[in-house]
Amino acid sequence: MSKRYFAKKKSRWEPKLLLLTGAIACVFALILGLPYLWSHGCSTSQESIVVSDVNAVEALENAYVLMAQGAVEEAEKTLQPVLHTNDPAITPRAVILQADIEHYRGDGDAALQRLSDAAETFRSSKEYPYIEERRARQLEEMDRFDEAQTIYEMLCDNAPTEIRAMGYLGLGRLAERRSEFVAARDLYRHTAEDAPWGDPVWEEAVALMGRINVSMIFSPAETPESRYYTVESGDNLIAIGMKLNTTQGLLITANNIGDVSRLRLGQRLKYTPKDFSIIIERSTCTLYVFDNHGLFKQYKVGLGKPGHETVLGKYAIGNKQQNPVWHKPGAGAIEAGDPTNELGTRWMPMVPADEGLPHDLGIHGTIAPETIGSYSSKGCARMLNSEVEELYDLVVRATAVEVVETIHDHTDAPAETTEIPKDTETSPSAPTKK
Repeated sequence: MSKRYFAKKKSRWEPKLLLLTGAIACVFALILGLPYLWSHGCSTSQESIVVSDVNAVEALENAYVLMAQGAVEEAEKTLQPVLHTNDPAITPRAVILQADIEHYRGDGDAALQRLSDAAETFRSSKEYPYIEERRARQLEEMDRFDEAQTIYEMLCDNAPTEIRAMGYLGLGRLAERRSEFVAARDLYRHTAEDAPWGDPVWEEAVALMGRINVSMIFSPAETPESRYYTVESGDNLIAIGMKLNTTQGLLITANNIGDVSRLRLGQRLKYTPKDFSIIIERSTCTLYVFDNHGLFKQYKVGLGKPGHETVLGKYAIGNKQQNPVWHKPGAGAIEAGDPTNELGTRWMPMVPADEGLPHDLGIHGTIAPETIGSYSSKGCARMLNSEVEELYDLVVRATAVEVVETIHDHTDAPAETTEIPKDTETSPSAPTKK
């Protein structure tokens, strides 16, 4: 059902992979080990128990947990008995984790040799594609891009969608390294179409795709989606933004405008036409931004705590405000920049589009970044300040917002901009909830 959020057949800035440092072993396990663990049944499935020694399954699971905790030595020690088996369902998983450990220690050659040997040994195993994907990523990390590409292309050819998604993801990273950002973006989009919604391959692809999408729309560089507007007599950025259904922030950044009051007659301004909409998934504290191609980017948010749950329903963005004054109930106005102003640097009111919804909710920044991703507010959606500033410059007033429990229960396509009833507009100077 989630595939409906991606347009079919449509074909990063900072072209660097996630290079792991010696200080955080758990990050390495999360990026390389845990996606495999999640996506290919590293939990103790009935099938694995039937064909494998239960102790080996438990040892492998314990090794993953220890690696994720940063206890690398203990993880390796726990893993050794499993490496000395030849079980086609369990041993390949142990090999991949041991390769993770060797890479973390800086011994990429040992990791690659281990994976290459395993690929030969387990060629007929259903785990073979996962060994090859990890081998390709190791080659990628070692700047052996042509060899990595060959494997990724193999994974894409005549493969089930889950395997194909891993190949698209790798090809996308390689394209990004070559500064082929549009191609990389499209490959990440293909990955998101094929990978199970929410699993680690999908999450990585969506994160990389979102970063490229944002970089492309804010960059002065031309893209296939770019359009140009020629400044006319009497124009100003407010009027141009309304005419083009885009924000001043986007126009300023994409055109390197230093003085907004000094536009030149005939000046060409780059813009990218978008019809953004927002869905907030309450069950996962996630805010999704969609455009006319599908999912554009996702952000983690803090939502309403028990007793102040963020109310499900349809809203629209009202009059946005930079550096908002917070009218704290019972305490009066708290000025922008005050360390107790819990709205952070931006305020975007959520004006109800349905009857019976609250009129004091909004999307805003925070002074408590540690609460992002948890149920911590009094009903609003709070974001990291850097991210709410980005979102503020992406979406215009009247952008549709819908709060749902789970996005998979959302049967309609994301709505486009919604007209705000005049009698329900929220004053930009009076945000109260947090």
